[in-house]
Formats: sequence, C-alpha cells, structure tokens
Amino acid sequence: MSTKIIKSVLIFNENQKIAPRFLLTYVLIWLFWHNQLITTFFTRGGDLLTRGNAALASVADNHYILVFFLTCFFFGLRLGYHFLKQKADALMEEGKPTETYAGSDQGLAKTEDIKRLMTMISELKTKLVTSKEREERAIKEKNVTISKFLSLQAELDDMQADNTLLEKSNEALKAQLANADHLAL
Repeated sequence: MSTKIIKSVLIFNENQKIAPRFLLTYVLIWLFWHNQLITTFFTRGGDLLTRGNAALASVADNHYILVFFLTCFFFGLRLGYHFLKQKADALMEEGKPTETYAGSDQGLAKTEDIKRLMTMISELKTKLVTSKEREERAIKEKNVTISKFLSLQAELDDMQADNTLLEKSNEALKAQLANADHLAL
C-alpha cells in the first residue's frame, strides 16, 4: 500500500508544471528569515563596503538547518496540495455521468460540423484548381503578349533604322541636287 502511494506521489510530481527551484526557494526563505541583513544594508550610512560589513555583522546566527527545514516544509505543502487537488478532481470526474461529456446531440453536432468542414475543404480544393488554371492561362497570355510586344519592338527598330537610312540617302540626294543646281548656274 505504501509503495503505491509513493509511486503515485512520484508520478504526480513528475507531471507537475515547473515549480520554483529548491535552491532559489531556499535563498528567498533565508533572506526573509534574515531580513535584518537587507534592512541594515539599506539603512546604514557610508560607502558600499561599510554598509556590507554592517549588514553581515547584523546577522548574529545563521539558521541554515532551520531554513532548510522550512524550505522542505514549503515544498511538502505544495506537493501535498497539488496531489490532493488532483485526487479530488479525479474523484469528481468519476462521479459525473458520461452524457455530460458526449451527449447524443453533441455527437451529432460534431459529425455535422465535420461534414460541413469536409465539404468546405472540397470546395476550396476545386476553387484552388480553377484558380491555378486561371493563373496558368494568365501567365501564358502574358508571355504571348510579351512576345508580340518584343516582335513589334523589333519591327519598329527595323523601321527606324530603315527610316534613318532613307533620311541619310534623301539628304545625300538633296546635297547632290543642290550641287547640280549650283553647278548649272
């Protein structure tokens, strides 16, 4: 019987949330027990070294063992409280009827919710497929438009080059015609 209790306490302690560490709790209880250390340090005048020496001198006896037992008592109380709380919650859970957890109407509501979610998921999948198809068509149309634009740009560049050549040859002809008119006169 006692081994069952010890095992259940150990399992319970392992499953608990992280509590303040033992050493930290010990230091805090020690500081609380020897509060004259802190009060003397802050009420004493002088430099830091003088105040520190006065604070250490104010602690007449260090009660390490007493503080250790107080820390163990604190952790024992905490462990006992949480253990008894868990056992009480378990006993309360055993006494409740199962209908409050999963009543027939709740089970139906859950299955209806699942069906509704599944239909929504299938609708979203079809919408995703159609949007991907539209995106692919848009990309293809964009590529076709860009290739048309580039071919038109190339034709425009060719026409500009031809126009430039025609202008140069036209100016050359005008210059020859002007020279011919100038010589004829």
